[in-house]
Amino acid sequence: MRAVVCTDFESSEVKEVETPAPGPGEVLIEVSRVQLSVTECMLYRGTEIAHHDEVARRIRESNGGAQLFGHEFCGRIMAVGEGVDAYAESDRVYAPGKPYCGECTYCRSNHQHLCDDITSLGFDCPGALAEYVRMPVEPLCTLPDSVSDAEGAALQPMASSVLCTLDADVEPGDTVVVIGAGVMGYQCALLADRFGAGTVYTVDVRNRPLELAEQNGVKAIDATETDVVEAVNKATDGIGADVVFEAVGGDQSHATEGGEPIAQAFEVVRRGGTVVQVSHIEGEIDLLPRYLRSKSIRWINPRKGVVAIQPGTDTGRLAADLVADGEVPIEDYITHELDGLEEFETAVDITLNKDEYDALGPAQLVLD
Repeated sequence: MRAVVCTDFESSEVKEVETPAPGPGEVLIEVSRVQLSVTECMLYRGTEIAHHDEVARRIRESNGGAQLFGHEFCGRIMAVGEGVDAYAESDRVYAPGKPYCGECTYCRSNHQHLCDDITSLGFDCPGALAEYVRMPVEPLCTLPDSVSDAEGAALQPMASSVLCTLDADVEPGDTVVVIGAGVMGYQCALLADRFGAGTVYTVDVRNRPLELAEQNGVKAIDATETDVVEAVNKATDGIGADVVFEAVGGDQSHATEGGEPIAQAFEVVRRGGTVVQVSHIEGEIDLLPRYLRSKSIRWINPRKGVVAIQPGTDTGRLAADLVADGEVPIEDYITHELDGLEEFETAVDITLNKDEYDALGPAQLVLD
């Protein structure tokens, strides 16, 4: 099979590699589409963020290059290993979860999402930047027929957005503010609205994401024209928002002083309110703990992976159903589709420089 192989940071090629065979409890998936996360693209360019040490080790220890990245994908099962009963050949699937060890205290107590020995697809093992990917069945979820391949490849972050929104404990009638209308910020805003919030505001500096938010029932605040804190205080009689999602992340310097996104989130939230940290903060950040204490703020770092909601569903299935029913139109952010693995480098560039390419979400690679 053909696969993208990274020979170093910022160095890759498409090579012929051996097609893996599924072992017990595993399946072999023919990849239909794959998209790169911003984190993967930053890692490829050498940024020292989460998974950097593992990526560097795999490149260093590889013989001719490592198969890296590609955890956001969809495909069709081509072969099943021994003991696999829940999936069959030709099933369409995506991977909202991560393989867990099954042996640690968390796994034994049915808290697999907290496993301290999780295997990260595309970092600890080969991902879906290839014609085929081998995976254990635990992280997988089937796709409804009405979900397109383009939507299927974009569903993994949607499943994470569902978990972020559930962990926010949005109550009926809540005022919710989402700072940053990227992929997950946009999804969290729409999900908060669908989950019963009274009024949802999304904050950004770009026109297109704000227009899309308004088209889907969310109030837009253009941060280039409006003082966000002032606008929210005015709308809430000076109380502030019940829940704030910080969905910008990146390199920020201070969490409780100044006007950067996370500081803005802590300022705009009401006393006793909740701030959900959707995006990753790069490096270290200063904060004044007494500020958070004095406002009794809950600063939530949401759970990861797939979590059961009710006996009949989990966050991965709910994400797929919400997209299938048209409740959260994630295809709005699929703006660039490229043909084949050879376009990997272009996909990286588009995903990291969206404004330059007039892109909203990551570029997708379409595999025949």
